[in-house]
Amino acid sequence: MSGKTELKPERTKTRSAIVLAGGRGRRMGIVEKALLEFEGKTILERLLENLFRVVDEVILSVRDSVQKEKLLPVLEKFPSREIRFCFDSKEDAGPLEGIRAGLLESWSEYSFVCAGDMPFVNFRVVDLLFEKADGHDVALPRWGERMFEPLHAVYSRKLIPEIEKAFVRGKHSVLAPVFEMPDVVFVEVSEIREIDPDLRTFINLNVIGDIESLSRGLNSKA
Repeated sequence: MSGKTELKPERTKTRSAIVLAGGRGRRMGIVEKALLEFEGKTILERLLENLFRVVDEVILSVRDSVQKEKLLPVLEKFPSREIRFCFDSKEDAGPLEGIRAGLLESWSEYSFVCAGDMPFVNFRVVDLLFEKADGHDVALPRWGERMFEPLHAVYSRKLIPEIEKAFVRGKHSVLAPVFEMPDVVFVEVSEIREIDPDLRTFINLNVIGDIESLSRGLNSKA
């Protein structure tokens, strides 16, 4: 990455979502977590269904064109939806580079960012975060004083230059540039529980056992 980034013109009336799907799923034996099936649907399909209830476009942040080709069959199930891809231009920078690339690709002033292994993202919670972010820089879920959900948050495109400054400082934590923003709105988990009592929206599946355990739990409640 070199030079100053040119931002796209603002389109404040739209909402975007950025799905960070570039992780290699090492704890699952190098598999595409977004393509794992859960109760007949891939995680990515479930995620897109939920997101398109409240956003106008979804940007999939992926590693490379090989991964893009693997995900394309899922996108064919959403022929009338705006779904685009973005790629990292900075190597080994983790999810922060995926966020930067997604914000650059976004048509909107505000984008919801989440990981690609979160099958239960609650569209009502996403809607709440967009409402909280309006007129501010960030809407960030918070547990108490020191725990946050940076991969389930809404960010303004104003975050882009702060991400680039963080890289110059050698910082790759998602929260490093976020806490440099002057106007962060913290959304308490207690408020999110009013919409999603079990906080399923934050669930991410890191290992195959997570899916099996979750399936057993859901079946026991049926």
